[in-house]
Amino acid sequence: MASTHYLLANPCAGQNIGYLRLAVVGDSAVGKTLFARQFVETLPEVLSHDWEPLKCRRINKDDDDAEDDDDDEDDYAQTQTLTERFSSTMMEIPWDNMDADDEVPARNLVFLDTPGYGSVIDARTNFALFMNHVSQTFEEKNSRISPFIEVTNNELMRSLVTGVGAHKFIDVCFYLIVHRLKPIDIEYMRIISEKVNVVPIISKIDTQPEQEVQQLKVHVLKTLREQGVSIYAFRIDYDKLIHMAETGQQGGPPFAVSNVPPKPSSEDPLDQIPFTHAMNELPLLRKLVLETQINNVRQFTVKKFINWRSKQIALQQQQTQGQQLHAPVTYLPVLQSLQELAASAPTIA
Repeated sequence: MASTHYLLANPCAGQNIGYLRLAVVGDSAVGKTLFARQFVETLPEVLSHDWEPLKCRRINKDDDDAEDDDDDEDDYAQTQTLTERFSSTMMEIPWDNMDADDEVPARNLVFLDTPGYGSVIDARTNFALFMNHVSQTFEEKNSRISPFIEVTNNELMRSLVTGVGAHKFIDVCFYLIVHRLKPIDIEYMRIISEKVNVVPIISKIDTQPEQEVQQLKVHVLKTLREQGVSIYAFRIDYDKLIHMAETGQQGGPPFAVSNVPPKPSSEDPLDQIPFTHAMNELPLLRKLVLETQINNVRQFTVKKFINWRSKQIALQQQQTQGQQLHAPVTYLPVLQSLQELAASAPTIA
């Protein structure tokens, strides 16, 4: 059973976060699970979480069962399916027992961990797994909106852009990249961006020189702009983002994240001096997503749902019109009416 850790936090700050759903996607072995854990476990506002405890890293090379320290699988088993992990930044009275006096952890911060596309022969398998989940959240919410009552887009925005869990849409999808941007990454982000706010992340920057990380940032931004891929840029346009990346400024995607766990600098168990981590933009990223831009994030999430819903309505109307146009014309009722009229008419001698 997953362990729960209670930490000291500012209850007001946690309450301001409200309900939020995040996802992390990308290739296999890019550090998705570790990124999600670090995003949550080092967040001061977190009161509790249901992540499983970390496994101890082996450092004794003489042990026959010891594994390679350079392999991330030492710490985390490979994610095989969609996995939701819940964290709580606030307490609340259970909805199913409003008479209760005791508050319980709200489990309001949800992280969806996904299998990497490199873990299967056909990458489309895991693409479909994630996108089907996203589509299902749209369809479930849409099914709860009465088709007999006309609802304006403004009314939907006001009812869904809240932090009280009015929907189960993915608010932000962090797309992790390591060392290079591959064509499949571009297409995957293009597909996801239609329904989710995509934020590209350069992970494991400890394994790259700082200059290479900066060059990769510029390359990612220029390529995505040329390919017409829409990312969530925190109200910053592509030109400004590219300028920031070229000049080494922080504050926009792709964010460089140091999610490589500390490792000993020698094989001696008594010499546990960890490597120095590279500049990590995770605290800045968290501040943007959970604090300064959280309302804007929610607005863009609901806009994507509204756009999808508008397309569904238009498609249904086209199908209905097409069925009416191609419906077989029958004259039988007309003929029967004429026969009845003829039968009831008086006979003229």
